[in-house]
Amino acid sequence: MSRIMSVVGIAIAVAGIITPFSAFSQAHDAHEHAHMGPVVSCTDLATPPWTGLPDTDREQLATLQQELGALNTPEGAKAAGFYPALGDIPGMGVHYVNFTRAQRGKNLDVNTPDQLLFASIDGQDQLVGAAYSFFDVPDTDVPLPFDSDLASWHDHPQFAQNGQTLHMLHVWFVPSSNGPFAGLNFWLPYRTAGIEIPNPCWMADEAVADRIRNVSFALVPQRHDGIAGATSTDGVAGATGYSAGPSVERMEMFAALDAAARADDHDAWVSAADRFIADLSTSEVTRVQGLLGALGANQMSSAERDAAGIAQPSSGRDRN
Repeated sequence: MSRIMSVVGIAIAVAGIITPFSAFSQAHDAHEHAHMGPVVSCTDLATPPWTGLPDTDREQLATLQQELGALNTPEGAKAAGFYPALGDIPGMGVHYVNFTRAQRGKNLDVNTPDQLLFASIDGQDQLVGAAYSFFDVPDTDVPLPFDSDLASWHDHPQFAQNGQTLHMLHVWFVPSSNGPFAGLNFWLPYRTAGIEIPNPCWMADEAVADRIRNVSFALVPQRHDGIAGATSTDGVAGATGYSAGPSVERMEMFAALDAAARADDHDAWVSAADRFIADLSTSEVTRVQGLLGALGANQMSSAERDAAGIAQPSSGRDRN
């Protein structure tokens, strides 16, 4: 039974994160407290080869990426037993889950993650990271497979049996707004939309970082079924995925964001971001804030949510 629960739970966990916002009503008001990722050094911890990491971690990440080299396309991943779980989650991409590996429980191997992360970049689905997961009590003593203080388990109690939670850790092979182990990589929606990412050093200014996050999730297209995020295989990249297509004015805003980032012009980028954010409709603002609140809270550990006064997510069976 535990083996079945382990496999089914992984699939439900990935699926649940992108369900309509009603399933995450507890997290909607958590935006100001949710964990948006650590502020990292913009010179050595925002871009591979992650020179700011301990040597062991940097070597492990390089080895892991090399080990997964043959799985850097969706076709290669599927051939190795990894299958996509539902869709493109903003700031994470598409989780490809290996259900055989997911059954191993707490016996983790740093070189054999049970999930691969793919995102659409330059119009192609690319391997951007990997993830480890297992079920255990919230205060797990399972050691992290990396030494850096940046590495930490986040968890999803709503996808586990009572008394347990689903622990996860992401690792990134591409530039990441909040470092190599961040739960959310806010650069992904920019890259999917074909818009240059802002200077990572700007993340140190919380006011600018907030703009960066809001613009990032505002670039996420809304699917025709009303759920934020488009599947990575629908042939539609980023901002072009809006139901009716972006307006000429919006395209000009995207071009301004792109040009300012390419010129490394802080003031011009902030001005372009403010113009874009001010142009968002009420429903778009609600969607962006819902995404930030829900996904941010889900990238915290149970202990962090308790400390921040955020209600723990509960499953549908707990509410019945």
